[in-house]
Amino acid sequence: MGGERRFTASLQRFFGGAEHVTIGIGDDAAVVQNRGAASVVCCDPVIAGVHFTLETDLAAVGAKVVNRNLSDLAAMGAVPDWLLLSLVLPQGFAPKRLSALLRGVRRAARAAGAPVVGGDVATTSGPLVVTVSAGGHLPHRALRRDGVRPGDTLHTSGPLGGSRLGHHLRFRPALREGVWLARQPAVHAAIDVSDGLLLDLATMLAASGGLGAELDATAIPIRRAALTLAGGDRERALRHALGDGEDHVLLWSQAHGRALPRGGPLSERARRPIGRVLATPGLWLVHPGRDRRERLSPVGFEHAVGPARRRPAR
Repeated sequence: MGGERRFTASLQRFFGGAEHVTIGIGDDAAVVQNRGAASVVCCDPVIAGVHFTLETDLAAVGAKVVNRNLSDLAAMGAVPDWLLLSLVLPQGFAPKRLSALLRGVRRAARAAGAPVVGGDVATTSGPLVVTVSAGGHLPHRALRRDGVRPGDTLHTSGPLGGSRLGHHLRFRPALREGVWLARQPAVHAAIDVSDGLLLDLATMLAASGGLGAELDATAIPIRRAALTLAGGDRERALRHALGDGEDHVLLWSQAHGRALPRGGPLSERARRPIGRVLATPGLWLVHPGRDRRERLSPVGFEHAVGPARRRPAR
């Protein structure tokens, strides 16, 4: 691989430039043109042993770290413009594995039209850590988490659950959906479902003043992989859909009785509500036709901050 400066010079050729990048890889900082009145920025890492196993295809890991950030931009209604890439490589990291990782980053970056314009590289005796920072702009307003209102209906842009069977590596950030939703006055709030439907819904409700919600057990879209994990048992598959995480679909709330315009990137399924917002705190699962209303806990994935605890790779 050679020294750090030689490696950086090779990245200039590998990632190339872009029209709106004035100064890219190779200087102390990048200079990019702001294509909107406001910039939207986010940062997210993936860590070996936490977000992927050592056997995972590193091209898929490279794409995952890019797309995790792009999913956050999508939840804000932003269009991606550029990416920064930080690599903390284990000592002796094989050049073939590094090449695969970079190819995955480049593939996802090109698919989104967001060039890699800079970053950093270091080596460590610890695990592989890949961090991407993403910058974008707002064509319309920013979608936020804290705009949920009592009576709103709840919707997701795609199915949920079973992500560890491969979806957590192959998901597509809902960029077109996010920009389109930001144009709709009836849409009040949105969030990227990364840590689990219930936990991310609870985050939205808390940010909006401590509201509650009830979900329709028959309306939640379940990914086929969740049914596979559940051995075909829909009740168990529903639990996966509620709490597995790494779905990277958009969850949004919209005004009750306000249908969104026809056309656009949403599927017919995404237009149908999965639940509604309540004025009082609490999460509930309603089972239509069974006269059953079940209290839910906001389960999902959270990194432990404090005393060390081992968590399985996801």
